[in-house]
Amino acid sequence: MKVEPLSRRELFTGRAVAKPVRIRPPGVSELSLASCTGCGACVERCPTAIIRLSDGLPFVDFSGGECTFCGACAQACPEPVFEATDVRRFPHVAAVTDSCLARRYVACQSCGESCPEQAIRFRPRIGGPFLPEINEAKCTGCGACISGCPVSAIAVKALELEVAHV
Repeated sequence: MKVEPLSRRELFTGRAVAKPVRIRPPGVSELSLASCTGCGACVERCPTAIIRLSDGLPFVDFSGGECTFCGACAQACPEPVFEATDVRRFPHVAAVTDSCLARRYVACQSCGESCPEQAIRFRPRIGGPFLPEINEAKCTGCGACISGCPVSAIAVKALELEVAHV
């Protein structure tokens, strides 16, 4: 495991600054990421240009587009980084935050219009615009709603794993 050096501020305050959580490309696990050489082949082959490299490791940036689950990144990778090549969803779903325009009484349905799975529906309310609701069962976590939101009010949250019955 790689240990990151502390900054001066972290040293004096005794707190480490939270590092941003990086979303892995579809089919990549934390364990398989160790095999990545940082060659950038997945970045070059991504047709929507959402895969980037940070510290030599790939991550997905939905700010400019969505994942179409085409598998081009997995096909381009020369290492065993992509465990599954036919992945159709991420281990997260979209979540609407409080900065959503509809929650602030401004009519907007950009996220629902951009969702290819139609996982976002709008619930009517009295005296204001319809409110977005995400159907987590339909949401693939592709990020189309993230790039389509004019105020960056869509975040990602990890899928809730069902507890096994014992």
